[in-house]
Amino acid sequence: MALQYIIQVICFQALFLAVYYLLLRKETFFSYNRIYLLVTPVIALALPFIKIAMLQTVVPVETFASVLPEVVIGDAAVITSTDTAPVTESFTIPWLQIYMVGVVISLVVLIIKIKKFTSYFSYKQKGSSIIEIPSSTEAFTFFNYIFIGADIDTLSRKQILTHEQIHAKQGHTWDLIFFEILKVVLWFNPITYLYQKNLSIVHEYLADQKATEGISKYTYYEELLNTAFGTSKLSFTNTFFNQSLIKKRIVMLQKSKSQKSALAKYLLLIPLVLAMLVYVSCSEDNGVENEQTLEQQILELKLAIEDRESLTAEELKKLQSLRAASVNGIKGSQIIEVVEQQEAYNLNEANQDEIIEVLEVERVYDVDENGNIPFAVIDEVPVFPGCESLTSNEQLRKCMSQKVSALISANFNVALGKELNLKGTNRIFASFKIDKNGFITNLRTRSPHPDLDAEAQRVISMLPKMKPGKHNGEVVGVLYSLPITFQIAE
Repeated sequence: MALQYIIQVICFQALFLAVYYLLLRKETFFSYNRIYLLVTPVIALALPFIKIAMLQTVVPVETFASVLPEVVIGDAAVITSTDTAPVTESFTIPWLQIYMVGVVISLVVLIIKIKKFTSYFSYKQKGSSIIEIPSSTEAFTFFNYIFIGADIDTLSRKQILTHEQIHAKQGHTWDLIFFEILKVVLWFNPITYLYQKNLSIVHEYLADQKATEGISKYTYYEELLNTAFGTSKLSFTNTFFNQSLIKKRIVMLQKSKSQKSALAKYLLLIPLVLAMLVYVSCSEDNGVENEQTLEQQILELKLAIEDRESLTAEELKKLQSLRAASVNGIKGSQIIEVVEQQEAYNLNEANQDEIIEVLEVERVYDVDENGNIPFAVIDEVPVFPGCESLTSNEQLRKCMSQKVSALISANFNVALGKELNLKGTNRIFASFKIDKNGFITNLRTRSPHPDLDAEAQRVISMLPKMKPGKHNGEVVGVLYSLPITFQIAE
């Protein structure tokens, strides 16, 4: 969920910034551009949280999800606890820890910059907002304070002070501080840095525009061209002598004032935000991969705790997270299946009570506030060839499960067990989609051995074309998870 949010924010901000670069950057509506660069990153941060149910009908739901019953192949001998494949812990990238390290580093960098900057306040004279820096040609603004080098000549000083006073009056430092905070929180997002850079340029355009009112622009150009001063640029201060911006500032000062008709470009923001809202409102529902993953997690956990007398702390924690997901209406059928089979797990009494308390939830089939429609209420499920005479969805599901199980059992090369020197119970987790044309697509598998993956994919690919599912009269795709247990007697 967090990763999806981050990706959406970065994509939205990139789109907003692309519009700015393509349509707005060269316009002389500097005040509007400033507002645009301040507002759009905030909109991008907020949009993923906005779910408008009405907009979900704009993009129809095309995919539902279900889990087929487990298929058992190989030796059907009684399997003891020693047959169970050992549960190995897979390496997980500690994303939260990496993020926090990045935040700390960004915060330290900001503190170092602030510490370096605050040393200039030692030159402040009581009651004055203009601070003169000895033996310096720097000139910049921080909130209402104007810092100016003592080595700047008198003629230039007057013009520079006029420019910097505009930065102070218009509160440009607040804008830059806002992005400094964003850079700490979203240190990994390059778009944030581009936003701040463009906003700094707009600040200079605004100050130049005001500073040249009532004076000769030629004199101002000359002053800009004569400034070859060095300066230690701080990202949260407005600096007058930024040589990389001088050319841009002169070009923009010479540019004719934009026509009022060009203001219509800002209206593009409306359909752009609307499109993002449609995407956000529909993405959670159409993100069936997430629901399917939850199904697989529950199933894997169910299989992992078979024939065990107790659960590890990590497994209990995972059960709690899956229960939370089910309460939110994402999943429930497999959790109930786990509860119904508690006695088969041979768990001690205390552990049984704990698991039942964690898992025991009821499946809710009503449409939720986000417009999610569980697979259980799909109008017409996909029909496997040979099941056409059946009428109810439950009968069709059962028929499909039986035929899929029969096909896999008849065609899976069980000799692979000896060839690969496999022992005990080997789990294969497959997922595929019956698309709107009835074909098997998006086939993926995960198993302890690549040859098992290849064999599972070969057999599942043999599934025939089916009659696709329908909902509200529309043909829809259906995602399936299929667990396969390959048992090898020793």
